Amino acid sequence: MPSAPVRSVSAVAGTAPAHPPVFLEDFERAPDTGSGTSIRDYVGADGARFEADDFWADRSACNGLILSSANVEEDSSDCSGFPGNHARVRALAGVLGLVNGTDPATNSAVAAYTERSGPDDAVELETTTSIPLTGGTGRFLTATVNAAATNCGDAISPALRFSLRTEDGAERPVSDAAIDPCNDDRASDHTAVGYAVRAGHFAADSSILMDDGPIGVVMRNDHGGGSGNDHAFDDLSIIDVTPTLDVELSQDTAFVGDTMRLRFVVRNTPELAAKAGWSVQTALPGGLAVATDPRVTTSCSAEVTAPASGADITFTGDLAAGEESCTIEVDATPVARGALTVTVAGDAVRGLDLGSQPALTAIDRVAIESPASGALVESSQPISTGTGEPGAGITVRDGESHTRCETTVDPAGRWSCASSEVVESGEAVVRVEQTAAGLSSTDETTYRVIVPALAVEGTVRLEIQGADGSWVPVGGETVAADPGDRLRVIATVTNTGENALGGITLAETPDTRLTCSSELIEPGASTVCTSTEPLVLTPKAIDDGSFAHTFEAVLTGYSRASDRADTGRLPLPDAPRVSTGALHTSLGIVWRVAPLEPQAPLVRTGAEVPLSIALLISGLLLVGAVLVGAGTRQGRRVRSPRG
Repeated sequence: MPSAPVRSVSAVAGTAPAHPPVFLEDFERAPDTGSGTSIRDYVGADGARFEADDFWADRSACNGLILSSANVEEDSSDCSGFPGNHARVRALAGVLGLVNGTDPATNSAVAAYTERSGPDDAVELETTTSIPLTGGTGRFLTATVNAAATNCGDAISPALRFSLRTEDGAERPVSDAAIDPCNDDRASDHTAVGYAVRAGHFAADSSILMDDGPIGVVMRNDHGGGSGNDHAFDDLSIIDVTPTLDVELSQDTAFVGDTMRLRFVVRNTPELAAKAGWSVQTALPGGLAVATDPRVTTSCSAEVTAPASGADITFTGDLAAGEESCTIEVDATPVARGALTVTVAGDAVRGLDLGSQPALTAIDRVAIESPASGALVESSQPISTGTGEPGAGITVRDGESHTRCETTVDPAGRWSCASSEVVESGEAVVRVEQTAAGLSSTDETTYRVIVPALAVEGTVRLEIQGADGSWVPVGGETVAADPGDRLRVIATVTNTGENALGGITLAETPDTRLTCSSELIEPGASTVCTSTEPLVLTPKAIDDGSFAHTFEAVLTGYSRASDRADTGRLPLPDAPRVSTGALHTSLGIVWRVAPLEPQAPLVRTGAEVPLSIALLISGLLLVGAVLVGAGTRQGRRVRSPRG
């Protein structure tokens, strides 16, 4: 007859899946003819043999009979000659067929109708052949049985208790409480030959942690009395009830330096037997560490070691009978960007199967490096720089949430963004937002802005070298000149602004240059720039009636804030445009500059003086750039009368 399957057990929500049986005996190898087989005579799967204490193997007491409803014959000594009792134990075998889902007419079971009393705590069934364990070390095992009982209203009900016998012959209990089909909530009500029957599938309420090696199963009955205690059992099994360890993270993407919850969930198997002594000793992957404050919590009896800022986490724990799971939580922190998996090695656990092992992506949070908080920034269009997650989008806003610029973090994790708006002097706020991997991070800094205010005035005058070699200032806008006369330009630059100016150069064209008396002009001070090489007038220039001569002025502005310890020169990126026009005075031509918008075009000015003998020089000064001011000099030689 084919083996009958053990009744399937529905998984409990939140529990680990059931493992296949390590050992199963369904007693279906007993024939369905004759009066039944004694437990001592039965040979089970793989040659398994069984034994029982004399009382539980006594056929005359109606005990130790393996039979089905089809075993209608009976020996005269069976059940002390009470045919009715023999029929009732056959009916109990049929009820167990309903429990395990096989044909009730042919399902075989071991019956005990206890026609008289026997000793308490006697062995009702035990294996005498070894059951090999090959599932590996550190496995939790327990026993299950299908059982049915009748006459539950009598004084005594069956109390079945399981142990596993180890290689040294010791019995290790896997039952804290005995199985009582009459009063167990897992049993259901049936009727057999007019009698009420309670029957069901029962697992022991505890387990033992075992390594490879031969074992056996022992089932004792706490009760030996004959007033009641009428029952049958079937489908004796040893099952692997090793829980599963699932590792979980409170989030799958996080910023470097953030704190997240790392969970180790030990999920019980469906029978919910107690599991004591499982353990984990693991190391977190590189890039993830225990938080400075681990905040360890457990939902069961467990001891946890998780040193702050370390990578080692160890714990041991127990699942109580009926407990579906145990959750151990530890705060962890990503310490480096990148992808990782929280993997628990198989040799790092005992008494646990490995389940889910989560992946984590750690990304860099956006950070502002410049301008630093409280810094003094001297620019009308400040540049913000910082770090972030490579490839992430960056939006820079001001304190009123107006977007100033947008950019992307480069592959090296850096970003730079110049304000598209001109800002005013005073306190300013930069708010930066980064969006990456579905996460948004922000940073903010408050700093001070000084918008440079450069202002200068200058005069340009002309000097002519007399016959005695002395230089004579030109007193008006005309000059008498002869070929070979030498002219030079003298420019005076006065700083009328609030910031120091430096890097001053003035140049004539062609091939001459002006040398200035100082390289730095403090506010209110001046510098004088003089032609290094005078201009020599040629006959052609005079005979043509006019000549062209230009000069250019280059002036770099520097700001020096009075409240800063650093008094060095700071180049100003702003390039103000130049005011218009040349102003004529009797001493020459006065020009001015003012700091205006940098995007304005450069301006050229110049004028021609239609005088017969005249010289006009017009000039412009530019701050932070080069500007050419063109002046036209017109002249004709005035010849002296001949004597």
